[in-house]
Amino acid sequence: MKRLVLLVFVLALGACGGAEPEPAAEPTTAAETSPTTTAETPTTTARKPKPKPAAKALPGLPAWTAGYQEWTKITDAPLPPRDADPHLGTKTVYTSKPAAGGTFPEGTLIVKEAFRPGKDFVGLIATMRKEPGADPEHADWVFIEWTREGPDDAFSEQARDAVCWSCHMGAADRDYVFTNGG
Repeated sequence: MKRLVLLVFVLALGACGGAEPEPAAEPTTAAETSPTTTAETPTTTARKPKPKPAAKALPGLPAWTAGYQEWTKITDAPLPPRDADPHLGTKTVYTSKPAAGGTFPEGTLIVKEAFRPGKDFVGLIATMRKEPGADPEHADWVFIEWTREGPDDAFSEQARDAVCWSCHMGAADRDYVFTNGG
């Protein structure tokens, strides 16, 4: 009986948002309640967190670059622009898969983003994709660089493969990947 009174009190309190409770109903006897009748208890529906929206590639870039900023950073800190910098800007490098024993596994995607001097948006994206059989002379890396002039502009391809290899030969002993020096 005390449970029923308490339950009615709790229900009334919850229904009115915490204001004064309504008076409790008259007590009932066991004979007045049916064995098939059960008191309802308040239920709370836990709200599921909204799923994170799927990452989208920046305009003009292929879908496989989407969400690169969530990948593993392989630069200790943003790299400042240098004299004769082929990727002019402040750069951060990300990888989809970490290197094992100094070599990146097949299927690895690497994205280098650069903020151009004096700009507050990513103006350059340089990528490396490790595709089996793509280029055995260069550890099967496929290189592509894109740039854009404004934050709302689409990226357009600027260079690929041979143009990039000429510089990345300097990191051949590190699987052609620069991390803290370029």
